[in-house]
Amino acid sequence: MPIIASDIEHRNSKSGAAADGEATGDGLGGYMSSDVITDDTVENLFDNVTSQESEDGDTEYRAFFILNDHATLTYEACRVYLYDNYPMCALTTQLENGGSEVTVDVDDNENFPDTGAFFCEDEEIAYTGKTGTTAFTGCTRGSNSTSKVEHTVGKKCEHNKLSFCTEDPGTPNTNPIQTIGNESTEPSNGETAWSQARLYADGDVIGDLAPSEKYGVWLKRQVPVGAQAKSGIYVTARVKGDTQE
Repeated sequence: MPIIASDIEHRNSKSGAAADGEATGDGLGGYMSSDVITDDTVENLFDNVTSQESEDGDTEYRAFFILNDHATLTYEACRVYLYDNYPMCALTTQLENGGSEVTVDVDDNENFPDTGAFFCEDEEIAYTGKTGTTAFTGCTRGSNSTSKVEHTVGKKCEHNKLSFCTEDPGTPNTNPIQTIGNESTEPSNGETAWSQARLYADGDVIGDLAPSEKYGVWLKRQVPVGAQAKSGIYVTARVKGDTQE
């Protein structure tokens, strides 16, 4: 039988475990938990963003594993990428390096809250209103001590920001990945750069996963200062590869 979707599992990580297979994963790296991360389950990896976190801004990290649970076949040429429904639009006018623009023109901001903040690349921009669906108004560039850099037409504006990187647990397959002390501590990032790939062709290359082999994935969730409440946001981490039969 070929590898099918149910053979490729997403498992939570557990920082306090002594080996793979312990339940009640905490998502802070370490060993692979027995907890399978299932679709359509609220807070199945990250928790809800609190009102204080929205007001202050918040960056959190979680780790999980991709596991080839097929009995005999290697999952070949695997890549990881993301799918999300975060409110997103694109610039229709350029933002200048060091600029102080109070209006930011975009193609469609209908799904953004009426006030709040957004990311454009690594810069946070606060806003106090919208004009129709094509402009943010009352903007403050470089919020939360971020740098006011040039952003060209077409660059994404995002309500929240999610990035990922991968970590090889090495050989033997029972090795852990790194652990972090708490959800706000950034993992060391020597394997790959943080990526926002949303297509297989752009995804992080894992390569071949033999039966029972695993690979670590870190997620970074950023909420800008002054973000307003937005329900129904979700992210799906996807892995795609080839099967022999």
